[in-house]
Amino acid sequence: MITHPLTDDPSQDPERVRAFFDQWQIYRRVLELDYLHHRNAYAALAQALADRTQPFSFLDLGAGDAVCTTRVLGSLPVARYEAVDLSAVALKLAEENAAPLACPKAFTQADFVERVGAGGEPFDVIFIGLSLHHLPACDKRAFFPKLRALLTEGGSFFCYEPIREPVETRNAVLARWWRHVEATWTELTPAELASVKEHVFGNDYPEPVTDFEAMARAAGFRAFEVLYTNEQQLYALFRADA
Repeated sequence: MITHPLTDDPSQDPERVRAFFDQWQIYRRVLELDYLHHRNAYAALAQALADRTQPFSFLDLGAGDAVCTTRVLGSLPVARYEAVDLSAVALKLAEENAAPLACPKAFTQADFVERVGAGGEPFDVIFIGLSLHHLPACDKRAFFPKLRALLTEGGSFFCYEPIREPVETRNAVLARWWRHVEATWTELTPAELASVKEHVFGNDYPEPVTDFEAMARAAGFRAFEVLYTNEQQLYALFRADA
């Protein structure tokens, strides 16, 4: 997600709040224009979760404003929901968007890696969307066993992330992504495009789907399935079952 971390009381720093909303508005435009293929990805997530007819707990990592996940969860038997994000402002929006969920809710301002490492009561479902790619490969590999430990037996980890082909380098896939953006993200201004490019080139570390599967199986997940891949092979939603 394109976010601006706010780890202090946002009311004490108007400039940081302004910076957050400037960047958040770009992300909202990208979301509304479906440039990151949220519609298909979250439709696939909803279809996968529809099989859960018994109440289940849900951990939303890097939740941002949680608008997409809470829409998916609105018609499902959620027994407990927790949103985790670095930004206090984003979590306030998440709290508003999660209001219709009729279950105990928590909104945790924390780094998602630290939250998972802290453990606690396990969850039936853990989801992370467009945030895991901020970690380099070595940190992703270290993260998967912690995820597995925080899942109930039979639980599922869902992840929507940018990907690359096995033969591609990071530089090659980012260049391919940028060519796609320049050709198709026509509703954004040059300044908005520049902001997005700066964020992605500075923070994104896409991995091949095959590497994600290897990480999951090495961490003890018993099954792995790709649920959605966009036409350009730039984004994928996968699940790993405990």
